[in-house]
Amino acid sequence: MNDEVIDVIVECTNIYINSIQAKFSRARDAQLTTSAEIKALFGLLYFSGALRSAHLNAKDLWNADGTGIPLFSATMGINRFFFLLRCLQFDNIHTRETRKQIDRLAPIRHVFESVVQNFQNNYTVSEYCTIDEKLEPFRGRCQFRQYIKSKPAKYGIKIFGLADARTFYVLNLEIYCGQQPDGPFHQSNAPSDVVKRLISPIIGTARHITFDNWFMNFPLARDLLTNHRLTCVGTVRTNKREIPLEFIQTKKREKCSSIFGFQHNLTLASYVPKPGKVVLVASTMHYDNTIDLESGDGKKPEIISFYNVTKGGIDVVDELCGIVYQESLVVGHSQYFLLC
Repeated sequence: MNDEVIDVIVECTNIYINSIQAKFSRARDAQLTTSAEIKALFGLLYFSGALRSAHLNAKDLWNADGTGIPLFSATMGINRFFFLLRCLQFDNIHTRETRKQIDRLAPIRHVFESVVQNFQNNYTVSEYCTIDEKLEPFRGRCQFRQYIKSKPAKYGIKIFGLADARTFYVLNLEIYCGQQPDGPFHQSNAPSDVVKRLISPIIGTARHITFDNWFMNFPLARDLLTNHRLTCVGTVRTNKREIPLEFIQTKKREKCSSIFGFQHNLTLASYVPKPGKVVLVASTMHYDNTIDLESGDGKKPEIISFYNVTKGGIDVVDELCGIVYQESLVVGHSQYFLLC
């Protein structure tokens, strides 16, 4: 969050404070905020996470009996802290309803896109990237909140991300907000289209992308290589029509056996890790049937080993965000937007 983003938050928060000032008998209880104060507020939220304060009552951090944290009381009073959290806004409340008619993401659109743009302006990712989905824990009111049983948090906001597979730096994010109304923000949520939007910062850079079978399909792999100069590796679902039956059937195949298929600029590997199970991985980066002799059984295809090494970029980001979420103060709906 640079100064431009902070200034937007200050302006929008002050608009909201102005709208509720009449409800306070004392003017000092509803004073307008400043960029320095908002930065201090964010600093306290991050510091509370560093102190692992998830299970503490927020008021305990301001205790004056020696059990509190002096930094909190020295920064601002507890009443001011909760007042700012209540008033924190990321857009103009007076125009929000109009904007929401064409954009479900209107309350956070400008700030979110500004922060993502700052991600791209301040770092150059390595040659290996990962695309995947993550779930930001959130149980508040939101029309596009998701329930994903397989995720630790279960409920939250689904976000598609592009991250560095080595350093786990997030380069691009897209919030899934369902089917947008007709207008400038209406777009396809098909896996191929999501991938093409996420790769916009690295198009033509000859980097490599790893993703799972929800995103992977053969037309997309060829398109990334031919039109965007990007190679990819990804697992493939067995119901794809392009896959020969020999790659799917496992009855006559031995454990740890592999089959390879080759087309122009595309390789498909079929591996049987155990009886009755097959793993399919396609790649536009690998062009041979190399076996990884250093793998656990010494028979795993190099394509699969490479996939396993590079697939965890977003998963690690999700873990780190989960740690921050669990260790930070549970202080209301504003927390989710800060963690984004």
